[in-house]
Amino acid sequence: MEPHTRYRIEGNLTCIDIRLRSARQLFDQRDPAPFRERNLDENAVEYLIGAVDDLPKGRPVKVIFWTPAQLEVELPASELCSAVRAHFSYEREKLHRSIRLVLLRGQQIFWLGLAVLTACLVSAELIVPGVTKGWPKLVREGLTITGWVAMWRPLEALLFDWWPLVHKRRTIDRLLAAEIEVRPDQG
Repeated sequence: MEPHTRYRIEGNLTCIDIRLRSARQLFDQRDPAPFRERNLDENAVEYLIGAVDDLPKGRPVKVIFWTPAQLEVELPASELCSAVRAHFSYEREKLHRSIRLVLLRGQQIFWLGLAVLTACLVSAELIVPGVTKGWPKLVREGLTITGWVAMWRPLEALLFDWWPLVHKRRTIDRLLAAEIEVRPDQG
């Protein structure tokens, strides 16, 4: 039994239906380029990504743009589909670069954090070796804590910062793999 979903099922495909009054509705109106070279409207992109995120991971997806009959004259269906794919291909490339940059930055700040940790631990041993009480112990503990705190952000960057970007890239991969169709709206 299928769990309750707000999306239609056609065969084994889960359909994301989008009704358009005109092709302009799908594209960013601030972009002066011709339709197939324009950016998609931010709200449309957000809706498509959110819809794919809502769906079970292994389920194939189909995006259907329901359009008035005159849309075919304004923008052929093949060009609309190409424009959507081109937009998400570009978004995927941007995410891939962002992931690489986050990991590279994480590695760079890791080495910096490791240098600070090493300096703090060595300083703690050299300045106040073997002290177990009083203010020298406080200085030693402070240096030790400062060194480990310096590692917090590098470890966070390397372990966690890139996962949301990977998730979004996987979502866009699902959109790129989806069948995209333009159908005339009958009602």
